[in-house]
Amino acid sequence: VKQVNLKIFLYTTILLTGIFFHSTNEANQQQGFHDKAFNFFIEGKINEAIQTYLQALKLKPDSAETHHYLGVLYFQIGSGAKAINHFKQAESFYKNRKDKNSKFNLDVIRNNLEMAYEKLGLNPEDFRTDVLIPVERGWKSSGVGFFIGKQGNLLTTASSIAGADKIRVRFPDNQTEPVILIREFIVYKIAVLQLSNPEKYLLNSLEFENNPHFEEGETVYAMDFSKLHSLNPSMSKGKILKENALENSNKIVQLDLAVKEGQDGGPLFNELGNVIGLILGKSMAQKSFTYLKDAPEHVNFAIKSSYLKRIIPVSTDKKNQNKGVMTSSDLNSGVNIKSVSSEAINNFVVLEIFK
Repeated sequence: VKQVNLKIFLYTTILLTGIFFHSTNEANQQQGFHDKAFNFFIEGKINEAIQTYLQALKLKPDSAETHHYLGVLYFQIGSGAKAINHFKQAESFYKNRKDKNSKFNLDVIRNNLEMAYEKLGLNPEDFRTDVLIPVERGWKSSGVGFFIGKQGNLLTTASSIAGADKIRVRFPDNQTEPVILIREFIVYKIAVLQLSNPEKYLLNSLEFENNPHFEEGETVYAMDFSKLHSLNPSMSKGKILKENALENSNKIVQLDLAVKEGQDGGPLFNELGNVIGLILGKSMAQKSFTYLKDAPEHVNFAIKSSYLKRIIPVSTDKKNQNKGVMTSSDLNSGVNIKSVSSEAINNFVVLEIFK
């Protein structure tokens, strides 16, 4: 990449010499890094200036000015991609600020970006904002899931917990509790987690259907997780289209059932209110199984309960010690699909991950 003279960024340099920070210890330390970095820059020690600004960035990752100056310096040494990375982040942070300098700074950074794209022969589309802006660590909603049985076992999709440092569930009353990952199954993209104190929340557990039927045209139901805060919410209704959606497997059923975005991992019910599967929206199912790439437009899928039943951990309680699989004696009766009771509603949760 051809280097260009820093004079094209003259206004930026002038602007950034006057950075002002609030008078806190951390801000004073950051100002110290900025002063030191600018002195390196004046002396022509560009690499030392960059390293010092990176130290300042550790103190305040959302500092638009620091990103802006790093962009200038990276551009000066010919690191075009890094320069645009920091320019884009500076642009985003300037846009979210209301101080008197932010509008002027925003105009400057956009001019910098325009010149950088032109000099490097690149397009803005080559630099996705959602990749370049650092995501703050914290709790974020990641998917949905459901408890099955009295032991606090939770089923969800593996994508709902991907990259998580910690996992918790949010109940319909907004209480949260931590859960731990017990098993993850790569082939069908399922995760099994566990709640440590199920007796506190699971007053009426969900039950697997002992002998589920998947005949074409049979009515099925799904919980709309967006309605969990409603009083006695009802379920959406659909039907089975194909007993076996995959030619080489009998574990996935094809459905005519609406599934909202982000609700993969919810339970599929029969008319008795018993669980017969774990729902996969079309998009997620097609990513997991190439055989489904030519599926009709308005269909969704579910992994059958006959498979789910086998992957649930067996209880270590003495009364269940000799049992090889979970049975209906470990579970309560099915839920009312027309009006989910307050005792059963806690079986349906939103997954949140910390990353």
